[in-house]
Amino acid sequence: MSSLAKVIVVTGLLVVTLCLNVFAGRKEVVEKTFDAKESIRINTVSGDCIIKQGNDNKIHVHLVYSYSPRGSFEPKFEERSRVLRLSENHYESNSGSSVWTITIPAETRVRFRTASGDFEAADLKADIDIETASGDILLENCTGHFEVEAASGDITAEKCRGEFEFSTASGDVAIQNCTGEFELQTASGDIEVDDCEGEFDLAVASGDIEASGITVNNSSSFAAASGDVEVTLAVSAEHDLIISTASGSVTLDYNGNPIEGQFEFTARLRRGRITAPFDFDDEEEFERWGQDYVRKSFTRGSDSPLIAIETASGRATLKE
Repeated sequence: MSSLAKVIVVTGLLVVTLCLNVFAGRKEVVEKTFDAKESIRINTVSGDCIIKQGNDNKIHVHLVYSYSPRGSFEPKFEERSRVLRLSENHYESNSGSSVWTITIPAETRVRFRTASGDFEAADLKADIDIETASGDILLENCTGHFEVEAASGDITAEKCRGEFEFSTASGDVAIQNCTGEFELQTASGDIEVDDCEGEFDLAVASGDIEASGITVNNSSSFAAASGDVEVTLAVSAEHDLIISTASGSVTLDYNGNPIEGQFEFTARLRRGRITAPFDFDDEEEFERWGQDYVRKSFTRGSDSPLIAIETASGRATLKE
């Protein structure tokens, strides 16, 4: 083969390869519209999902995806009388991305399952149920019942109202400007709550809890195993409140608001420290789990609410 022929062949192969790569990486767009359903169920492997509330009585699906090799990915749409199911099929090992943008009518229940996809919802009035391994979750200006389970993903909610049931293994939870019932749990992540009002049941294993601008409208608990807990109130507590940790420190800051109620402080004897701006009315030592503890208490104005601040080897602090 002559040198010119070799050059032509090599150039042709390069052009074909370049075309195949461009074609394989080309973004595909799918748009579909369905009648309103009671619920929508989305299952992805790595695809992200964005949910918005629409102005009509239809479900609009806009999917953008790009996977290589071409043909290794297929979106699935299954419509039933009450449920719309959306899912991803991956036929072989591939690389790429997919984003599902879905506009739904109000009151449509949403269920999302994914391995590593992210989820976003804004301006929704809907119940949302999410399970993810490593994807992140963001809820903005939503109203409903929110149930989220994540392994290593982070969960964020801003300007939402409703019931919050969030749990993670190693992800963080952040709640801002929300109102409702909060049941937040994490193993090794942190929980941060800012400017929220409601009933709080927060628990971490080895992470920290930081809550500021809090309005408590029912009996609440903030608890850590080996982390620190700090709660700053927006208004005086009018309901029973427990703030506790095992080996960290706990702080309740009234932020200049009136302090009234029955206050009990508990710490391990000679290991923990108790600090309060008022003299104690009573002090006793007792045994718990084979260890010696001390309990100090005082009452101001009324014997309710009951405020308990507990630690084992850290510091239990009340601030004015």
